[in-house]
Amino acid sequence: MTKTTTLCRSGLLDEQPGLVHGFYGMAAAPVPYAAQLEYVAEQLSMPVQKMIEVEQVHSAKVRMVGAPWAVGPPKADAMVSNRKGLALVLKTADCAPVLLVDPQAGVIGAVHAGWRGALEGILQQTVLHMGFLGAKPERIVASIGPCIAQSSYEVGEDFQQVFLQKDASNIQFFSQQPGDQPRFDLGGYCQQQLAIAGIFASELVCLDTFAVKNQFFSYRRACKAGESDYGRNISVICLDPDPEKCR
Repeated sequence: MTKTTTLCRSGLLDEQPGLVHGFYGMAAAPVPYAAQLEYVAEQLSMPVQKMIEVEQVHSAKVRMVGAPWAVGPPKADAMVSNRKGLALVLKTADCAPVLLVDPQAGVIGAVHAGWRGALEGILQQTVLHMGFLGAKPERIVASIGPCIAQSSYEVGEDFQQVFLQKDASNIQFFSQQPGDQPRFDLGGYCQQQLAIAGIFASELVCLDTFAVKNQFFSYRRACKAGESDYGRNISVICLDPDPEKCR
């Protein structure tokens, strides 16, 4: 992994004391995922063993993290923790990575929000689990990282109907021109779900993983190009044990 690896940061999260985070995309040359993860750990001055992941399965399941997993990573799509020095890590390639923190309670969260998990309430479930550790929705700050933008996210009528059957007001997250397929606003939908959970201090990092092909990996872009491997973007959030290092 080289220093030219794409790194995007959240201005909102940058304002929070004692917090380390980042949205990492492509390197200058293709590398295995394990090498990507090692690079990110190196940037955080952390052992890779403290980079905590789950087996992402597009669910609404949340796991509490108090230590590195004793065995393999469990199946889930979100993690919450109040342990300093443990980094919560997400893999995405068009889905939305959502990073959260209650700086007063010292509680963080990381969510892999695909359309299915978002629709099933994974963002609300994450806020609920952060509450088990003392977080309050009104104090939580959230950033929705680079994901596929509405202009790039063509979907079928049946996809749209799934959302409308859940809530007719979800029509606001679909745009459609005459003769065109509906287009879904995943980032906007996630931001609304955060608001429903009581979080209003949120931001959407407006980088389209599909469109910025030299910066971020995209599953949809790879499929359209007939590529078998689409790579993974890495998002990470950590309560730093050395707050001075964060400044």
